[in-house]
Amino acid sequence: MLNAETAPLGVDEDDDDYEPNFYAVAEDTEQILNKLDNAPPDEVTEEPTAALAPLGPFKLQPPPLVDSNLALKVGQVASSRVFGPLSGLDEAILRKHKAGLNRLAASSYDRDSWLTLITRLATRSTAALEDYSSGIKAEEAESALARSHMNLSNTIRELLYNYVLEDWRRRIEVAVAWLCEEWYNDQLTKKSGIEAPLHYEKWATRLIDGIMTYITAQDKVLTRFFAEIPELSRATLGRLKSLCGDPTRVQVALTTLLYLVMMRPPVREIALDTVADIWLECELSVAVFLR
Repeated sequence: MLNAETAPLGVDEDDDDYEPNFYAVAEDTEQILNKLDNAPPDEVTEEPTAALAPLGPFKLQPPPLVDSNLALKVGQVASSRVFGPLSGLDEAILRKHKAGLNRLAASSYDRDSWLTLITRLATRSTAALEDYSSGIKAEEAESALARSHMNLSNTIRELLYNYVLEDWRRRIEVAVAWLCEEWYNDQLTKKSGIEAPLHYEKWATRLIDGIMTYITAQDKVLTRFFAEIPELSRATLGRLKSLCGDPTRVQVALTTLLYLVMMRPPVREIALDTVADIWLECELSVAVFLR
């Protein structure tokens, strides 16, 4: 402590309490910007323009090639997963009110809408995308395609065929809707003039052969199936001849042909010709048996 009597003038007692601040006070943003504005410009070293290489166009590297076998396996797995949501969707118990011609094909997330999506993936996904203009006939191109690998549409068709036959009595509507889509796609193919293979006749025949394997005398689903599919040919109706060889199932075939004669006039002549063929083959087999 300083003595007030002997202390020099101009010296206060508070000066002894001064402690220097060794920590720099942080500058605010405005001060930093002012310093940068007042700082001298940096020296720029000028390089000759000739030393700079010109930039060329930038190109991405092409994607790696995918093995055909790997692509086939991946496509089959993706196609099989399309049928996954069907197990979690309940079948509609009551018929919903439809909006007529202005309705959408798949307007709600239910079983019918998902099946509509699947059938159109099978029939329209790769329609008119294959190139058959190389001079090869449509039948030869189709067989070559089947021997090499199956495309997306044919893979979904095979899965859809197996799905129908798993419970064909309850899924006959799915089969009819699928064949209607195939028939419609074939009509568009014919109008376009593209020499592409037609699928309706092939898959209709396969479905009939698969269903008739399990037909019994009490099944009336076969008659409904023949009545609702969009087109019938002599080859399609000729499949009913195999049922006439079994006495327990001949009534189902004749009932189906009778219904077509009465209720489907466009195929009446074909149905009558099928009945005549069945009669002639029966007489021939009886004559051979009597000999």
